[in-house]
Amino acid sequence: MRRLPLAAAALAAALAPQAALALKPGPAPEMKLLVVQSPDPLKAGQPGVVRVTVQPPDGITLNRYPGITLTVEKTGGAKLEKTEAFVGTKTPIEDPDQFAFKKIDPLELKLTSAGSGPSEMEGTLVFTYCVKASGFCAPAKQKVRIALNAAR
Repeated sequence: MRRLPLAAAALAAALAPQAALALKPGPAPEMKLLVVQSPDPLKAGQPGVVRVTVQPPDGITLNRYPGITLTVEKTGGAKLEKTEAFVGTKTPIEDPDQFAFKKIDPLELKLTSAGSGPSEMEGTLVFTYCVKASGFCAPAKQKVRIALNAAR
């Protein structure tokens, strides 16, 4: 009768490396960004808004907590009201059915154009994603570039 537990232990030991490999995370999925500038184009000195909507690939969800943050490190010549935009919640969520965004609101950056012609902002998008098929979740960062269109 001792053979069954020994056989089970041997099988578990043999499969443990494969199980560990299956749980090892790969690179974070890349989020698609939909950028809408208003007005388009901006005139020098004119205030405007850039709305950035984050679109996860199929099979991926984004968590409402700790949310999605866009931090702008290079402004591309625009003057930003704030260099950080956030959607989601900073309060932990107890109900697992409420973890994921049902609809992701756009991140908004209020700015004033400082020049003319096209320019580009650079920043970092920080989010927590989950793979629907496996339930694997992890925090991630993605470098982003946001094109600005200013009137000449």
